[in-house]
Amino acid sequence: MAYEFDLDTFNENLEHFSLKCPNQTNLIEKLDELCRNFRKTNEDICDDIAAVMTNENKKVVDSSILEKLEELFEAEAKKTIHTPRSVKKPTRMPLAERSGFILSGGPGDDEKPHHMNSSSNAKLEGHYLDFSPFQNSPANEKFFKRADPGQMISSIRGRKYQDKGLKGASKNDDKMKIISKQPNHLYAGDKCSMVIDAKSRRMTDISQHIQKVFEEISDWGNPLIPSVDIVYTYGQVVHDETKDNEKFGENSVALMINDEDGTMVRLDLSKITEDVTLFPGQIIAVRGTNETGEELQVDKIFTPSALPVSPVESDITKDIWFACGPYTAMDNCGYEQLCELLDKVVAEKPDVLILAGPFVDQKNAFLNKSTFNITYDDLMEDLLFKIKEKLINTRTEVIIQPSASRDLCTPSVFPSPPFQFKTRKLDSIRKELHFVSDPCIFRIGQKGIEVAVTSSEPIQGLSNSEFHRSANQENIDRIARLCSHMLTQQTLYPLEPTEVPSSMGDLLEVCRLTSSPHIVFAPTKLAPSAKSVNGSVFINSSTLAKGPTGNYVKMSINLHAGEMMPGETVADYSLIQLMKI
Repeated sequence: MAYEFDLDTFNENLEHFSLKCPNQTNLIEKLDELCRNFRKTNEDICDDIAAVMTNENKKVVDSSILEKLEELFEAEAKKTIHTPRSVKKPTRMPLAERSGFILSGGPGDDEKPHHMNSSSNAKLEGHYLDFSPFQNSPANEKFFKRADPGQMISSIRGRKYQDKGLKGASKNDDKMKIISKQPNHLYAGDKCSMVIDAKSRRMTDISQHIQKVFEEISDWGNPLIPSVDIVYTYGQVVHDETKDNEKFGENSVALMINDEDGTMVRLDLSKITEDVTLFPGQIIAVRGTNETGEELQVDKIFTPSALPVSPVESDITKDIWFACGPYTAMDNCGYEQLCELLDKVVAEKPDVLILAGPFVDQKNAFLNKSTFNITYDDLMEDLLFKIKEKLINTRTEVIIQPSASRDLCTPSVFPSPPFQFKTRKLDSIRKELHFVSDPCIFRIGQKGIEVAVTSSEPIQGLSNSEFHRSANQENIDRIARLCSHMLTQQTLYPLEPTEVPSSMGDLLEVCRLTSSPHIVFAPTKLAPSAKSVNGSVFINSSTLAKGPTGNYVKMSINLHAGEMMPGETVADYSLIQLMKI
């Protein structure tokens, strides 16, 4: 059981105490950090925060409450560390006697069990039963009792967006074409020499890009030679190996330079007066001196600028919907949320529907029950047939992308190839559903809109790893800054080491950007959002099944409204709606 924070589940538990947590990014990120750092589940942290809020006489969670909660957890941790060995430990209950305990095959035998009785008495009925790929699944009662179904969470309307002519005919061929490189279907073939060469090429390419932007850099020097002279060098940001016990930050940064040995030099950032933003895997250039030969005293950091977006034909109109799994609750296999979404697709008929994994989620506790008696592949295949049957009378193009980190029907390696099924019964739908890799970039039309999609949660990984220092930190849009790293680093996964099992050779090639996409769908468990960043639109839908509800995105693009001028983006001609299912 993962120590991950879920806002909907958290608020559902807080309702018992008449308390509430706002849907604010800073609060969600802090609560997620507390869950991970102190190994707390949603239920644990709910009980603790309820006690703190009662003492403070508050009804709504705020930053001051989280500060007191963190102090409480730190005090508990210190108490545990200093507990004498003579103190008798609580008796562990045998696994066989733990009610509802699910064997996960991972660490944490003492974790709380998933309580799976919330929907055990309810049965699927009507078209929900017809759609379910496993008809013996119980129904999700909380989903049917959810508040505000179909509510629009927020809407972003471009300044030149017009409703008229949205379904007008385009003069251009608007077929979808994949333009990104495909990952290898066979893994464990990464040769060290190939990975090193690919890393070296990437560092060289970005260093040349930096050198073109900053004219003061005339040549690169060796930062390892002791000297009082200023030297310019470039490389990849890494965690200082001599400070493994410290969290990545200002005092534990090193730079791996682009030489045959991958030599590392420690960085002293104390002389930098400007804003500092660093994360492991980032390619940067620095200016500084190394008087002792032990560390480079940096006084300036140079980062690359984002690549430009490709020009777009001016008469493209598209409705694009996006949703990310899981598509059913963690304690059933009814896929009610997905059924509801497809009902809306049938009614409103968008041009494109993108469904990102996980579809058969390894975190779904129901799949471990004895009553679940089919294979994961059979479940996935039946689900695909249900999707096809549901949309049989629509012209909506459906794009299916796996999640390497959570889907049980795809190799757990990123980048991940498209779903592969050897059964013949799927041959009839291969032409009707587009199976794509993770990540994937596709273009709609010959000179149309370029859309990037990844289920690998790069924004979440950057949020966990990034170090940022600024005098104006409170007024900076953190999510927009995290998104910008993907564009400036010219890759859909800039973090290294990765937070998902990865094939480094494939990652360096498949994730590479040659231009900035017009739209990037990069879902995370953070609050749903849409950000315009350096000419691109970054959209986080969150997940379709999240507690008793879930979220998805509706995006309408209308370039019939006028010709795109220099400096304008697709967002200026779009309507983006973040929806509750």
